[in-house]
Amino acid sequence: MMDKKEKIIIIGGPTCIGKSDYAVEVALRCNGEIIGADSVQVYKYLNIGSGKITTEEMKGVTHYLIDLKDPTEPFTVVDFMNEIKPIISDVISRGKIPIIVGGTGFYINALLHGYNCGHAGPNDKIREKLRSAEHFYGEGYLYDMLKKIEPDTLVRQNDLPRITRRLELYFSPYADEEEIIPQSSDVYDALLVVMDADREKLDLKAEKRISMMMDMGFLDEVKSLEKYAECRCMSSVGYAEALLGLSCGMTRAEITEHMKQSYHALIKKQQTFFRWLRWDNRVNVYNWDYTNSNKEITEFLK
Repeated sequence: MMDKKEKIIIIGGPTCIGKSDYAVEVALRCNGEIIGADSVQVYKYLNIGSGKITTEEMKGVTHYLIDLKDPTEPFTVVDFMNEIKPIISDVISRGKIPIIVGGTGFYINALLHGYNCGHAGPNDKIREKLRSAEHFYGEGYLYDMLKKIEPDTLVRQNDLPRITRRLELYFSPYADEEEIIPQSSDVYDALLVVMDADREKLDLKAEKRISMMMDMGFLDEVKSLEKYAECRCMSSVGYAEALLGLSCGMTRAEITEHMKQSYHALIKKQQTFFRWLRWDNRVNVYNWDYTNSNKEITEFLK
């Protein structure tokens, strides 16, 4: 007889839609604990720009995978999977419900489908050749190469490190077939709650958040993080524009405008991803109408 799958709730969707607040409400209602699925909130010191939930906003609910890493430390989807699995098991062992919440779709897809990004060690020679090819042939060359090999790739076009890693695995003599081919294993009994809204409403919320971030001292936060400027986490939306703006002597208004454009583009990409994400036990929340999702959560936990 097969072991019973662990039961989890996943709440995903684009930035600024209110995933964290809703997750706390769900956790309070169903005796849950929250695990972050956010590639920026996992880092210490990146607080205002990542929209990191405050202690007050947590309302006493335990949160995991927030403030876990120093900005100098890498955190990949493999790291995410290695960190989250024992947390899920521990939460369940104490009679609570794991609620995974975040906007990093690649993490959520990996959790749902067991996507394997490979465990072969780095091959510096292949990696350097790939980087040289991208530099010589121009931006997008490696992504086009990956699309020919892996037409349904989940790696985003602008995520050069992951594109390079995938190609490195294909060309590495030390990577076996299981490491190269994406795996689909449906490890968990998961209810996927996807939050979405009209684009105009989300764009407006993003602009309000940016204004609030500025009032909270976001630019001062970025200045305090300038020593980490070369770290990958500082290339995330908001931080990248602020770093560039400060280095170029832009005004607060100019930086704000650049951030708005980037947030709008991010929202569009995240909406596209989550609308594409396939899962049988899925419920959609549109324009903050939680009627169906609350009902489905109650039924799921019976």
